Amino acid sequence: MNNPVTYSKADGACVITISCSVQGNPVCMETLDGLFTALDVAEGDRELNLAVIRSGQSGVFSKGHDIEKVSKADIAVVKQYNLMGQRLVSFIRNMKKPVLAAVDGDCFGPAFELILACDMVFATAKSRFGFNETEYGFVPGFGGTQLAARKAYETFAKYLVFTGEPVDAAELYGKGMVSKVLDGAESLEKAVTDMSVLMSKRSSFAVGLAKETINSTIDMDFAKGLLLEQNAFTFSFSTFDKTEGTSAFVEKREAKFKDRWEDYRF
Repeated sequence: MNNPVTYSKADGACVITISCSVQGNPVCMETLDGLFTALDVAEGDRELNLAVIRSGQSGVFSKGHDIEKVSKADIAVVKQYNLMGQRLVSFIRNMKKPVLAAVDGDCFGPAFELILACDMVFATAKSRFGFNETEYGFVPGFGGTQLAARKAYETFAKYLVFTGEPVDAAELYGKGMVSKVLDGAESLEKAVTDMSVLMSKRSSFAVGLAKETINSTIDMDFAKGLLLEQNAFTFSFSTFDKTEGTSAFVEKREAKFKDRWEDYRF
């Protein structure tokens, strides 16, 4: 099987493209492995400020699981598949760099779980999202039951999981699960490019610190969350980027940030 995941650099972003040889871009173990590899590269590359996950098939992000493969898989294979999916969404959540999903078309099952793990989701108006697993007799397994309830609320998460009914981008935007809704593929591509350019003007170190703070405090007691935020705020004032950013504002020039999370990777 050809590698269903490729990646390239553009405007400071690692653009990751999913293009399976099967129409509908079904998710398989090769897809999960390819995504993990590409995201790991993005996290460690000093020239990159964010990652963008997109589809290489026109008009569809992914129809979901490869049901034919899943139907023939034994429990050991299913367990490995499940763990790979959860490992991937956990990795996205723990990355210091933002991960943006660009969705144009249907985004179902594990693909929906994948984009829920992302920090921002840009989607075209025609895009649809849903958990279609119950239609096939099983449940979401890549963090969908957890992410949907955290990003929206319990009753809506149950509606999505129980019914498997697709919902459009506008509805998810209203629930805070989609960041922007664009008219079509061209508008989507421009919005992603604009975001990549914008992020290249920000302190990657500060953005990573902010992501870590938000993700770490979502389920935390408010007072404890404030303490963690206080620590992050104070720490940011000890960095080169804080000195450079504030000096650039005063001197009316563009900041040249240097602090990078890559220097702290082991």
